[in-house]
Amino acid sequence: MSIPDFDLVILGAGPAGCTLALKLAPLGIRIAIFEKDIFPREKICGDALSGKVMNILKRLPGDAYADFLRDVKKVPSRGIRFVAPNLKVADIPFSLHDTPEQPAPGYICTRRNFDTFLFDRLSAYSNIEIFQGEKAIRAEQVDDGIQVYSETRRVQGRLLAGADGAHSLVRKFMHPEVAGKKHFCVGIRAYFDQVTNLHPENFIELIFLKTLLPGYFWIFPSAGGRVNAGLGLRQDKLPGRKENMSALFLRLIKNDPFLAPRFKNASQISKTESHILPLGTYHLRRSGNRTLLLGDAAFLVDPFSGEGIGNAMASGEIAADIFLQCFNAGLFTDTLLQNYDLRIHRRFSNEFKTSAMMQKLANSSLLFNFVVNKARKSNEIRNMLTAMFSNEDLRKSLVRPGFYLKGMGRGVWSDE
Repeated sequence: MSIPDFDLVILGAGPAGCTLALKLAPLGIRIAIFEKDIFPREKICGDALSGKVMNILKRLPGDAYADFLRDVKKVPSRGIRFVAPNLKVADIPFSLHDTPEQPAPGYICTRRNFDTFLFDRLSAYSNIEIFQGEKAIRAEQVDDGIQVYSETRRVQGRLLAGADGAHSLVRKFMHPEVAGKKHFCVGIRAYFDQVTNLHPENFIELIFLKTLLPGYFWIFPSAGGRVNAGLGLRQDKLPGRKENMSALFLRLIKNDPFLAPRFKNASQISKTESHILPLGTYHLRRSGNRTLLLGDAAFLVDPFSGEGIGNAMASGEIAADIFLQCFNAGLFTDTLLQNYDLRIHRRFSNEFKTSAMMQKLANSSLLFNFVVNKARKSNEIRNMLTAMFSNEDLRKSLVRPGFYLKGMGRGVWSDE
C-alpha cells in the first residue's frame, strides 16, 4: 500500500496551522493537515483578537481581513480597563488616533467563530487535504522526510509543522523533557449574560485582585450581550490542587466586593472549563528534524497578557517563509530551519522579556496601585500607556525603577 506523499504535513488546524497553510497554499505546496476535532469546534480561550491578529489577516490571501469584518460575528473593542488591587480603575485605549468611523483596533470573537472562519478558507485550495477528527499519534523521521501516523492512516511529508497546541505530539517528538510549572498558566473561563457595568466601547477588563497576583480575573464583552469571564494563574501559583481553580473562580464571582455586585443577576450559560497555556518564558529550540513548532506548541503565549492567537498566527507567517526557502532550495537541513529560531527570537524575545518583567511588576500591589492611580488622573500617563501597546521601547521603560524616579522628578507622576 502506497503512502500518500506531501510537501508539508501540519498537525493542528487552529490559527497557527491555518495561517501557515493559507500562506503556502497559493504557491502550489502540497499540504496535509491532521486535526483531532471536527469543525466547527469550541476552544477554551479569552476570545480577544488584538491588533496583531488584524494586521496578519490583512496579509493573508483572498481579502481575509475584509471578509472577517463583513462575515464574522464579533464585537469591536477599543481598549483595556485595568483594575488595580485597590480596585481603582484606569481605562487605556488601544490607539491614540482611533475614531468610531474606523474599524476597531481589536475585536472579541469566540474561537468557535474565528477558528472556523480561518478553517473554512482552506477549502479554496485543492492542494490542501484535511483529515478532520483524526488525532496524530506518532511521528518518525525517515530518510527523505517525516512520516505521521493516526489510528487510521499514515502519510509522509518532506517537512512537518507542529501547530498542535499545549500538549503537542510534535514537541514531544522533538523535546521529551518537560518544562517547569512556572512556564505554564492555567486559565479557566465560562460565559455569562446580564453582567453589569461593562465599558460602553467594549474595553476588555483585566482585574488584578490581591488574591490572584500576579494573575488576574478577566471580563471580555462578547456578542449578544454575553461576557467571557475567567481567571488565569501561573501553574506554580495554584492554590493547591488544579481542580480548586473552578471553586476559586465561582467563589470570586459570588463574594468578591468588586465582582459580586456585577454578577449578582447574571446567569452562567456555559460550562466552567480550564486550559493550560505554555508561556514565552520557556526557552527551547523550535526547529529540527525537518520540523518546526508553532503557536502554543512552541511556548509563544505572552507571559503578562496571555495573548496567544496573534503570536500563533505570527509564527505561522514566519514558518511559511522558512519552509518556502527550503522548498525553493530543495534543502531541508537543520541549518536552514534554524533561521526559524532566529526569526522567532527577533520577533518575540524582547516582547516576552518585557512581559515577564511586567508580570513581576504585577506581583507588587503597591506599585500597580500607584501606576493605575496616576493613569486615572493624568492624560499624559494614559497616553503614554496607550503608546506602550505599540512601542516596545516605551513598554520596556514601564518595568524599570528609574522610570518612576525620573518621572517623579519632572512631575509626571506627582499629584500636582
